[in-house]
Amino acid sequence: MNDEKMPLLIEAGGDREGTLAALRSWATEHRPQLDQQLLQTGALLLRGFPIASPKAFHDVVVAIRPELRDYVGGDSPRKALGDRVYTSTEIPRDIEIGLHNELSYMRSWPDRLFFCCLEAAKRGGETHVADGREVFTRMDAAVRDRFLEKGVIYQQHLRDGDGAPGPGKSWQETFNTMDPEAVERICGEQDTAFRWTGRGLRTWLRNPGVLDHPITGEHCWFNQADLWHASFDTVKAQEARSGARAPADEDLGCHACYGDESEIPIEDLTAVRAACKKSERLFSWQAGDLLILDNMLAMHGRKPFEGDRRVLVAMA
Repeated sequence: MNDEKMPLLIEAGGDREGTLAALRSWATEHRPQLDQQLLQTGALLLRGFPIASPKAFHDVVVAIRPELRDYVGGDSPRKALGDRVYTSTEIPRDIEIGLHNELSYMRSWPDRLFFCCLEAAKRGGETHVADGREVFTRMDAAVRDRFLEKGVIYQQHLRDGDGAPGPGKSWQETFNTMDPEAVERICGEQDTAFRWTGRGLRTWLRNPGVLDHPITGEHCWFNQADLWHASFDTVKAQEARSGARAPADEDLGCHACYGDESEIPIEDLTAVRAACKKSERLFSWQAGDLLILDNMLAMHGRKPFEGDRRVLVAMA
């Protein structure tokens, strides 16, 4: 992979043809070329186009991938803006979101992610990306082999009470329903083990730590163990300390272990962070930018920022 080409920048022509209709038409016509470029670079950044609202973002995205998906089962706090478009995250601005693949802790995940910037941060707020193939290659060999062989078990205890204070999201917020039977159906569809408790819902799911891309066949780092581990410096722990959520306790929150139920040593998680850090690429947003990611090839995150920042996301 060429370090200078992630994300690969595609800029509007000098005349821009000025309209969203022209951009939608171009995106539909060039779907095969966009897909082929994504297989090489994992990330494309379209710049200089007139995308200035959630509806405009939605209309461009469906020209590329008509079937969008809901954000059901995800652990990041987001606001729904309609038409399966969401804010990228509501995690406080002073917290860095580490590199990850979207919904890698579920049995099904989007293969395409779309981000759009409506307003860039005054300072910071860069999105960092990394090629999962490069992360896999850079990983300490022994650590890599353990994740490859064992996989990861993701455990969470979602609190009861939509909007009530507590660590993380409630099960109602996570599954976007007040109906326990609907939650049970979703867990069944996702092959997720679950148990209702006096405080909410416990879930367990074993997933691979490394995936082979279905088209290229290449090994891709694909897990969020370092973001879920209860004893590591995770986003969730930082969020609790920031006062945005009540601190987690032994009965609530999340954890990750190896797929054979053995604990993941902190040293292994530190090695994961080191490989990700060596592989990350930063770019600063401009208003109207559209970022497209192959969710298996490309990991993504967010740097802390100052001022207002409005970035949207859609998944397909």
